[in-house]
Amino acid sequence: MKLSLKVSVIAMLTSLSILFRIAKNLFTVVQFVNFPLLFAMLGGALYGFHIGFLVGLFSFVVSDLVVGLGAWTFIDGLLAGVIGGSWAMIIKVMDRGGFFLTVAYLSVLLYDVSSSAGLYMLFGLRPLDALVLGFLGLFLPAYGGYLFGVGVVTELTTSLLFLLIFRALEKRGVGLWMRK
Repeated sequence: MKLSLKVSVIAMLTSLSILFRIAKNLFTVVQFVNFPLLFAMLGGALYGFHIGFLVGLFSFVVSDLVVGLGAWTFIDGLLAGVIGGSWAMIIKVMDRGGFFLTVAYLSVLLYDVSSSAGLYMLFGLRPLDALVLGFLGLFLPAYGGYLFGVGVVTELTTSLLFLLIFRALEKRGVGLWMRK
C-alpha cells in the first residue's frame, strides 16, 4: 500500500472518529458509543494493524485536545490502538457469523475494563483492586459515577455498530484488496 494512501485512510478514519466524539460531547458526556475504538477496529479489520493502531492512538490524543487531556489520554489511545490493530489478525482467522459479534463485544469490554483499571492504577490502586473496580464500574457507579449499566450498553452499541458498518463496507469491497 502506498504511503500516501495509508496516510489518507488514517486521516479519514481518525477525522470521523474525532468528529463523532466531539459532536457527542456537545450533547452529553455519557458515552453510549466509543467512536475512537469503533473506527480503530474498522481500520484494523479493513486495512491492517498499523492503520488500526494509529487510528486508535490519534483519535484519542487529538480529540482529547478538545474534550480534555489527562492521564487517561495515552492509556485510552494506546489501548484503542492495540485493540484496533489486533482486528487485522482477528479478521484473518474468524468467520463472519454470530461469533464475530461476540469477539467485537469482548474487544470493547477488554478496552473498557483495561482503560479503567489503568487509570485506577495511576491513582494508586493495586492492580487486582483496579481490575475488579474497572469491571464492576461497567455495571455500578464507581468513583463518582452515577449511571448503572452504562458500560454494558456502550459495549453492545459499539460492537453492533462495528458489525453493521464492517459488513456494509465489506459488501462494497472496501478494504478487501488490503487482505489479499
